[in-house]
Amino acid sequence: MGFTGQAHILDRLRKEIRNDTLGHAYAFTGVKGIGKRTLARYIAKTILCAGKDNDMQPCGKCRPCRSFDEGANPNFRLIRNETQNILISQIRELIDDISIRPAEGRKVYLIEDADLMTTQAQNCLLKTLEEPPEYGVIFLTTSVYESLLPTVRSRLAQLRLKPYSVMEIMTIAHEKGIDLSGKEYLVGLSGGIPGRVFGLAADKSFEENRNKVMSFVFEGNMFSRLELNRFLSGNRDAFRSCLDILESVYRDVLLVQCSAGDGLINSDKQDNIIKYAKEFSPVDIMEKIKGIRDIRKNLKRHMNYQLAVDMLTLAV
Repeated sequence: MGFTGQAHILDRLRKEIRNDTLGHAYAFTGVKGIGKRTLARYIAKTILCAGKDNDMQPCGKCRPCRSFDEGANPNFRLIRNETQNILISQIRELIDDISIRPAEGRKVYLIEDADLMTTQAQNCLLKTLEEPPEYGVIFLTTSVYESLLPTVRSRLAQLRLKPYSVMEIMTIAHEKGIDLSGKEYLVGLSGGIPGRVFGLAADKSFEENRNKVMSFVFEGNMFSRLELNRFLSGNRDAFRSCLDILESVYRDVLLVQCSAGDGLINSDKQDNIIKYAKEFSPVDIMEKIKGIRDIRKNLKRHMNYQLAVDMLTLAV
């Protein structure tokens, strides 16, 4: 079974697997929800597969593949936080295990959320990163790469995951049995991050939030303003989602005003956006976006919530 997206990483690692030139340690990095763990596990399975084809894809049928899928492959070990952090004792177990040569092939280790390793755990891992056995491959995933010690980072090959295209996410959704028909706008709104897209698709309140915001923008009367004000006043959990949706609409308006109709996040509202773009100047829209971003900043500084709601619905 293939893997959708991240061709820049897959091409590199497949070539290294084919040529037997794999490095000893890689860090899969990117924002939360982008699929670091999924990709790392896919590559780990590829490395361990005994029947991979010329395209370096795991066959899914051999004993290593089947045992990997069952979580019982003896040459794969997953390390994740059992408490708030990944402890030095867990890294010591990794070191003890990697010192034992496998009967054949390689051993692969995956440290999830590696930024949760304590300083002691990172320093403990450092020795193995400096003098790894030739059969061992260590994968780390992290959304906060800079939190790893510089000495650790210097011994890793960083692999940055990129946002997915609409087509790639639609393909992944189909494979997962998730219906995104008519909801392509979720991809743009989520920045091409699969975890965010599927989270929004499963959020029953999201469509209500979006409909409220669209009425607020496109009806543009006092009634729609008051309606959104009342809605947000009683639904604090919806506020940040509504801010994101509202900013995406204004961003689309700017695109239209710059004669760039392609790439709209809210493409299903294109007619409304085009009409709205004719009623305001780019300066007006930039001011609205600035107002939203000011509200975000002020909320981080503990701005009164109701004041934020009033500023959004009555002033922006």
